[in-house]
Amino acid sequence: MKKTLLCAALVAALASACSTPAPQSDVQALRTAAQHVADPYQRGLAEGWLDIAVRQDSHVALASNVFNDAGTKAYNNARHFVDGSVPFQPIYHAKYVPTRDNWRAALLEIETVNQRATVSPCRGEDAGRLAALTDEAWKEQEETVGTRWVHGWDAIANAQKLAQQVNAELARCVPPPVAPPPVQKGEPPLALSADAVFNFDSAVVTAQGVRQLDLLAQAITESKRNVQVLGITGYTDRFGSDAHNFDLSKRRAQAVAQGLKQRGVVAGRVDLKGMGAANPVKSCPGSRPTADVVACLAPNRRVEITTK
Repeated sequence: MKKTLLCAALVAALASACSTPAPQSDVQALRTAAQHVADPYQRGLAEGWLDIAVRQDSHVALASNVFNDAGTKAYNNARHFVDGSVPFQPIYHAKYVPTRDNWRAALLEIETVNQRATVSPCRGEDAGRLAALTDEAWKEQEETVGTRWVHGWDAIANAQKLAQQVNAELARCVPPPVAPPPVQKGEPPLALSADAVFNFDSAVVTAQGVRQLDLLAQAITESKRNVQVLGITGYTDRFGSDAHNFDLSKRRAQAVAQGLKQRGVVAGRVDLKGMGAANPVKSCPGSRPTADVVACLAPNRRVEITTK
């Protein structure tokens, strides 16, 4: 009995030493202040980090006590986005991609939406919350590396659900894109970013992609009255099977060709190709599809257009 009480006391002492949650009154005061942040994306970041602070403080992980300060860091991150009084600190140290296929695919889908949001003037509160939730998902993965116990799907699933909502919001709110330059004979191929025209692992043109095709068709028709040969070639990055990448790149080229035809671009001949991961324009180190490597390889995910 004495041994049991001693162990219980030791566990309580370790938890107290490793984590000092912010008082509930401080959390509520900061939540009220967060609601007055003018920028919706930054407001979502602040509120998202406050939610994480409360959640992380409620289950201190004694099995890997290097993460027992996650709640404190999350609270300080909320302060960072409310008033800038403290520096931002990620609650994970490195991004460990899980070995389970559905977990890995979900994380890559989430990161793709985050990357789209960072460059979109349409990003709002949900996009900010998603950025915070993504950090928590990576922390949950890192926490179990090298152990026999695995958790973290709940964090991934919550972020994935929000990512799908954010992706839909970004698709509905499309700013006027920059018009592509006129396509002239002898010039290098014009490359459309596949990430800007299509959703992750899809050949269906998004609302933002529709505007890109509108401007591309206008540029082609204004620079050429007659197009003898219209060349459209799709590419992917190096991750994924060869068969899948060739199929996806060809379907994206076909979608662009169909879109240009619907917009009045008529050619004597249309050459369609799906090249998969061939002819990369950028080389990025890394053998696994981490978020940083996927972002680095973005220029390789493209559809090239040439005219003669």
